[in-house]
Amino acid sequence: MGQLKPTKPLSGFIELLPVQQRCFDECAERMQQVLKTAGFSRLDLPAIERAEVLTDKDNWDEIETQMFMFQKGDTKMGLRYDGTVGLARYVSGHLNDLIFPFRAYQFARNYRGERPQKGRYREFYQMDLDILGINELSTNYDAEIVAVLARAYESCREFIGGINIRIGSRPFWNAFFEWLGLSEKQSRAVFVLIDKKDKLDDFNGALTEEIGDKAVEIINVFSNGYKSFLNKSIKLDLAINEIDEFIKQLEVLGIKNAKIDLGIMRGHAYYTGLVFEFFLDNFPSIGAVGGGGRYEDLTGKFSKTKIIGVGAAVGFSRMMVALFEDDKIKLDKFESPIIVSVLPMDENAVPFTMSILTQLRAANIVTIPYLDTGKKFKNKIEFADKIKSKFSIIIGEDEVNSNMLTIKDMMTGEQQKLSLESVINILKKIK
Repeated sequence: MGQLKPTKPLSGFIELLPVQQRCFDECAERMQQVLKTAGFSRLDLPAIERAEVLTDKDNWDEIETQMFMFQKGDTKMGLRYDGTVGLARYVSGHLNDLIFPFRAYQFARNYRGERPQKGRYREFYQMDLDILGINELSTNYDAEIVAVLARAYESCREFIGGINIRIGSRPFWNAFFEWLGLSEKQSRAVFVLIDKKDKLDDFNGALTEEIGDKAVEIINVFSNGYKSFLNKSIKLDLAINEIDEFIKQLEVLGIKNAKIDLGIMRGHAYYTGLVFEFFLDNFPSIGAVGGGGRYEDLTGKFSKTKIIGVGAAVGFSRMMVALFEDDKIKLDKFESPIIVSVLPMDENAVPFTMSILTQLRAANIVTIPYLDTGKKFKNKIEFADKIKSKFSIIIGEDEVNSNMLTIKDMMTGEQQKLSLESVINILKKIK
């Protein structure tokens, strides 16, 4: 025999144990159901796109997003790194087929060739949701998408706990930088500093180094609050009013756990309006587990039609894997999904077993058979115990001849002989 091949996945790729996967799937299904109830259509877009769709750069060595790129014949292509680019291409190609405002969500694997580290993976699931309009889109939709996503997280509260939402404003900072008289270069530099505020050892010093005495006014935003800058300029007043109205809209929608945090900037340059991020109450060290905002020109590289939207993304794998790794989620509920195991005692009992198996599954009862009939009874009952089956059905010659079933409660050890109908009635009550 040759050298054995490795069993570990590549670095940055996730594998879950069955009990973890069941919890992962349950949370994904709950969140998606909330989105469907809010009228979002699911899109299942290709994982592979043309290279020219993914990037404007011809030199692959300079691609900033570290994408997985490859070539077949004359066609350069790559794996998607998020849901936004594919959505932009899709909407541009189906402008006449879609009804606007158009709302859609994606739940799909994405790929990034960056260096793997805790919380950053080369393959990961992300949940994206967007509401899009042609040439215009009311800011009322911004509040709706935050409220919908808040309820999606809330649907998984028993596993991930509560969430809180922090709201930032690009228009506020644009108006603020203009009022301060910052140059475009200075504005970009300060924007980056604010975005990294919590990671800097000396935020105040970095600001002062960049813009001198004007840094005091930016520091005052965080110490005195954004409302202290009312009546400084018309644009600032408009931005402050937008922030206040947004919070009021969220409260009307039943969202009480949102607060203003003007340190929230969202690094993506295409955001132009209010931005937001979601955090777990019980596990703040994980950082943001989702976020988004408003953008003004999603499809500019694909169409002359201006598409305006508000969107959000949930770092689903990042959130769930972090909770699994630190044992933050109680997985007891997912330890024993098997309701009943069916144990034929010999080969002659297999046909009857298969008939019983079919009828139990038709009744939506999760059922597993143990079909290695040559094994001892001890092996069979141990199997039922190991998979944490709640009941076992033992089928031997007597059961086949009498058309009755011996059912054993694996917790109490109690056995009784019943008809299939009675067994189904008992098992359907089990959760």
